[in-house]
Amino acid sequence: MTSIQKDPESSTIATTMDIESSIPSTNNNDASTTPPPPLRKLSSTAEKYDIDGDGKLNDAERAMRNMDKSNRGYITNDKVYEMMQLQLKTQKELFHTKRITCVLLVLVVLLALSNLGTSFAAAHLAKETTVNTESQLITNKKSSPSDSDGEPEILGTQSTDLSIELSRTIENASDGRRILCTRDDGQLDCNVEDSFLSIDWKTCRKMMRHCKRGNTVSVSRTWTSNGDTSRYNICPYEGTIHKYRTSTLTNERGEEFDLELTHGEYCRLEGEALVQSEGEVCDVSNDCAVGLGCRMEGEDEIERCKIVCQRKRWAQRLADECKVDCANTKCLPEIE
Repeated sequence: MTSIQKDPESSTIATTMDIESSIPSTNNNDASTTPPPPLRKLSSTAEKYDIDGDGKLNDAERAMRNMDKSNRGYITNDKVYEMMQLQLKTQKELFHTKRITCVLLVLVVLLALSNLGTSFAAAHLAKETTVNTESQLITNKKSSPSDSDGEPEILGTQSTDLSIELSRTIENASDGRRILCTRDDGQLDCNVEDSFLSIDWKTCRKMMRHCKRGNTVSVSRTWTSNGDTSRYNICPYEGTIHKYRTSTLTNERGEEFDLELTHGEYCRLEGEALVQSEGEVCDVSNDCAVGLGCRMEGEDEIERCKIVCQRKRWAQRLADECKVDCANTKCLPEIE
């Protein structure tokens, strides 16, 4: 019987190959057989900050760990003190922000209420006001309960100018009413010595309201002799208006004038502020300043005046009107 002799070296090689063949190949492309990467283990210091014990640090735990610069595994009192200071500062800023927010909220509420009130006021004012023919804002109510003429009050706040026409009148002896001296043809027809300048009661009250508001008020005269218009400043004035007696007032030019109220009828005006100076047109001597009379110039002066008017021959109509004006009455020194 033949015996087989084993080679120890070949036996060792086979055994090694068996071991290697029994180990699964790590080069296999199948992903399912690839083992997962091992988890990174926390250091001993980091483990002390793993509060929930899940083996990893969340954001809060990571922030605590980052504060531990010396790797002690705990936060020192200095760090806690810094954290508390930061917390208190944050609370103060939050409180300040809340306070500002509350103030702004209150302001918003006040503005809303203000807008609401303005809307109601505008609606109410629109019912009580209108605009007159002079584009002035007026109220639909009387200016005072005692008004008998029912004239609305002007509500405009801006300064406006008012011009009022004066009339030469006389007082009717029977009933006290005023009578205009101007006839339909423009000529005066009354006793000049008893005549005076006046405006009707309604216009007079309107004038006084404008004066009280500080507006500029002037009165005007249209002359019957040539149709020219003269204006005299009345308001603003200085002085006191009396209800039942003549008031002496001073305009802004320093000229005095008298104002007499005849309630329900008219207002009478006279004085140096309402007279004409030398050489100015007039109707009667009462229109002129003291020491002057209303009369025509001498023939020589009239002829010289017409010669000057003839220089306007480039406009014959103006030249003719100028010649007619030369013969009109003017305020001239009285002849002794």
